[in-house]
Parts: sequence; C-alpha cells; structure tokens
Amino acid sequence: MICAEKFLDEAFYLGFNAYTGVPCSFLKPLINASIETDHLSYIPAVNEGDAVAIAAGIYLGGGLPVVMFQNSGLGNAVNPFTSLIQTFEIPILMIATLRGDPENEPDEPQHQLMGKITTQILDLMEVSWSWFPGNEDELTVTMETIKDRIIDYQKPHVLVMKKGSVEPYELTDQSKHKNDQALTIDDCVNETSDLVSRGDVMKMIIEKTTEKDDLIIATTGYSGRELYAAEDRNNHFYMVGSMGCAIDIGLGLSMMQPNKRVIVIDGDGALLMRLGAMSTVGFMAPENLTHIVLDNGVYESTGSQKTVSSILDFKMFAHSNCYRNSSKLNSLEDLDSLLESNKKGPNFIHFPIKAGVPNKLPRPLISPNEVAQRFRGNIND
Repeated sequence: MICAEKFLDEAFYLGFNAYTGVPCSFLKPLINASIETDHLSYIPAVNEGDAVAIAAGIYLGGGLPVVMFQNSGLGNAVNPFTSLIQTFEIPILMIATLRGDPENEPDEPQHQLMGKITTQILDLMEVSWSWFPGNEDELTVTMETIKDRIIDYQKPHVLVMKKGSVEPYELTDQSKHKNDQALTIDDCVNETSDLVSRGDVMKMIIEKTTEKDDLIIATTGYSGRELYAAEDRNNHFYMVGSMGCAIDIGLGLSMMQPNKRVIVIDGDGALLMRLGAMSTVGFMAPENLTHIVLDNGVYESTGSQKTVSSILDFKMFAHSNCYRNSSKLNSLEDLDSLLESNKKGPNFIHFPIKAGVPNKLPRPLISPNEVAQRFRGNIND
C-alpha cells in the first residue's frame, strides 16, 4: 500500500500540480488528499469525459494534470481521449481503477465485463498503461518513468489501480471551494433586430481581445474555422472532435491562468452534449472565464438538422448553475459593451445567430499538435 500524501508529494515534485476526476471507492484516499492539499487544485468533474477535457485545459494553461476515475466510466472518456488528447498530443496522467478485476474477489455484476476488457480498451486507443505501484519503494521510479514518457512523446499514460492500493485518508474539510457570489441575469434581446452571422461575432471578439491578455477556445465545427478565417492568432485554440468539451477545456485553462481572460466560443449543439460541465464551472467559479454560446438552432456542419436548443433557456440554465452574470443578447453593440466591461465571471452570454457559412471557408493549415504547442507556448512567452 502507498500513503496518499506520499503519492501526491512525489507527483508534485515531478510537476503534476492539478487533479480532476470522478469518485471511486478505490480512489477515495487520493481524491480526499488532493482536495485537502493547499498547493494542489482538484476540480470535480461530473463525468469522465469532462475530466479528460478539463485536464487538457490544465495542460494548455501550463499545468501537468492527473485524471482519476473508475474504469466503468472509461467509455465516457473514449471520445475526448481519441479526438482531443491523442489528436492534439496532450500529455496527461490518468489513474483508472480496476473494478471487476477478474483476478480478484467477485465484484458487482455491472463491473464484470469492463473489468475483463479495461486494458484491452486502452490498447485499442493506443494509450500506454502500467499497473499502479504496489508499494512506496516502486513509486519514485514509476512516476519518474511516466513523467519522462508523457513529456518526451507528448502522449497520455494510464495507471491501472487495483483494490487496496492506497492507505485510507478521511476527508475533514470540503470548504475549499464555496461559491457565495451575487448572481445577475439580463436579457438584452432586440426582437426587431436581424440576427448577425457567426463571422461577425468572431470579428468582434478579435477586435476586443489581444494575444497577450486573452485566451480563446473555439468549439468544434464551423466556429473554429470561422475564427481562423477572421484572423489566426497564437492565443486561439481551434477544436476538432471532442464535441461539447470546449467549456471543460476553458475551465481547466482558467484555473491555471487566473490573470488572463479566457473566452470559450461554444455552439448550441455542442453545449447540449455536455450541459453538466456548466455545474462544475459554477462550482469552481473562475472569475476570468466568459462562456459565449452562438446559437443558430442547427447542427450546421452536418447538414443543418435542428438541435433542441429552442426549448432551453440557456441564460436561465447558466443562472441556475451559479454563473455570476448570465445574459442573452443579439446585437454586436451589446456584445461590444459586455466584452469591454470585462466583468468578473464566470460570465455566460447566449447569442442567437443566423445560420449560414461563407463560401470556401478555410480549414486551419496548422496541425492540431502545432495549435496546442503554439497556444501553450504563447502563455509562457
């Protein structure tokens, strides 16, 4: 068995400074200890895929993340693992427990199949893995080897943890994050105004931001492409794949870079896939995060099938999830004013736009890996 504090100390010495995940009884000591350790940050994700995307944001913000969750949730993490972590070549350490271990005592029936195939799934995703160290004598060598591997190859690594690997650690204080901010809500929609285009919004955001002070995440689909077409900057992160994970990336990024403004440009269809992430944003309450949802009511890049956004009041949903300021607007003048005011966040802006895409809209000529490294390097400059 390993002492939880010993693991965290060893990991911190090697640069692993931020944790996120979803609870599992096997992970209880590590999660509890990371919550109570002052020099570490722990972000509680609402599902495993969100945790992986939050970790990506932590890395892009200059941190080195550890993701923790039960193997039963590995399926939830496959999409961001394959289309975000692997595609952008983002090094993270993940600890996945082995519920349903076929070599151990019988577990709950829902874990039996996943217990048999956990390591096979990792192999299929081309993710390197090893067993969680069984004692503290193995810890240093294991962690040093993993650190060197993920940095040298810019790839993730998974430690598969069996039952009883870490000594018990009881949680005594859960008050590290307490959101007691006053909340505001505003509706500035002009019903007589024509809806503007996505490209017009992108130009406004570029006009109101700088490479030095702002970090911009543009969601999957046409949002990233239109931001790129408007102007390519080092502080732009153009997502591909991992649909719905933009706000998770923005959250991890904002926690690592509290002195920069983080703007997440989301879409209605994308956000609907991972609405739970907004609860984590409200819980962590990053003051430097602004979340803009461009709502055209359709999945435009796949044939303009309707989304279900028309039945959801995004503004009220953000308010109920404790975003400090929640707004709905549809004019560039109002967006200009909000971006200029730079209010403490988290801020939410629901911005209905018209559907439509410019002819011959370019795709970024820079590879995903180059986008990630350029973005992270811009922060460190």
